[in-house]
Amino acid sequence: MLNPIDPTWWQAGSQLNWWDCTLGSKPGWLPDTKQAHHRIKQRLHLVLQALALIHEYRTIETSQLHELNPKLPRQAKASLYRDMAALQLIDVGYPISVNARTAASPYRAPWMAVRLPIHARIESQLEQLEVNPVQMIALGPGPLRGARQYDRHNLICVDLAIQARQQGWLTYGELYGRFSLITSDPLMGSGGPDLILKGEHTIISIELTASANMGLEAKIKRWQQQLSHPACKTMHVCWLDASNNHLLTKLEALTANQPHMHATTVTAWKQTMTCTDNFQPQPGTPQPPRHWMRTNLNNIAQAFGFPNSNTWHIPASLNGI
Repeated sequence: MLNPIDPTWWQAGSQLNWWDCTLGSKPGWLPDTKQAHHRIKQRLHLVLQALALIHEYRTIETSQLHELNPKLPRQAKASLYRDMAALQLIDVGYPISVNARTAASPYRAPWMAVRLPIHARIESQLEQLEVNPVQMIALGPGPLRGARQYDRHNLICVDLAIQARQQGWLTYGELYGRFSLITSDPLMGSGGPDLILKGEHTIISIELTASANMGLEAKIKRWQQQLSHPACKTMHVCWLDASNNHLLTKLEALTANQPHMHATTVTAWKQTMTCTDNFQPQPGTPQPPRHWMRTNLNNIAQAFGFPNSNTWHIPASLNGI
């Protein structure tokens, strides 16, 4: 699997070389659109599972997709990803080489990342594939379009999520890392952590940083406000230095005397999941959410004059099963 911390891939900067699916000129490795449409229809369930993960983690590499969902192919050249690109469901990105010509093909590049299209929304394409509204909603909140991209940053977060899952944590990507979702309070805003680890008794918010600009102190202060919210009583924030140890001292100083804030480096966290103040959270046995839509559905039922929604046939994707 890709090691996104390896500086080899980021000598030219933190971004990848992206092919935008809305461009008029199509690369030769893309299959025929009609054939791709036919194949996608035959395995639409896999396409939707892939899109949900891509939407959640923003930028994700194909072997990482496989680690999070073994049903998805590992290889970049797999027809599933090429078909999705042919139907303009994803953009694809490759590492930029500073020593030779950059490979821009799933058959030649060392690895390939994917994201939702950055210049288009894919709802209309999904409608042509006869994706129903319930399936569309299950892909996650917000518009189905590529958000702002920090490719190195996002790929590292996926790497940390995979490791955390292997150790028993539940994980939620940046899409769900919004203060308004974490607290169920719309007044708390749309900012939030890069990655969330949910254990049995605690929630860990991961914040990656590679810059010591003025925004860092502002983010620390904003987190102080968020942690004071009643919904965040069991939450801790781990600040991970992703800049080769250049920021750890500053992070330690900014989080000092903050009992729910901790600091370490990305490398150290990957090795032991322990911060420099010896904070080492344990996952316990977290339970996945069950019947997460039942309360909302009961409210809808009552609005239409039913006592509750117990007699309704609820799709499994909305019933939390």
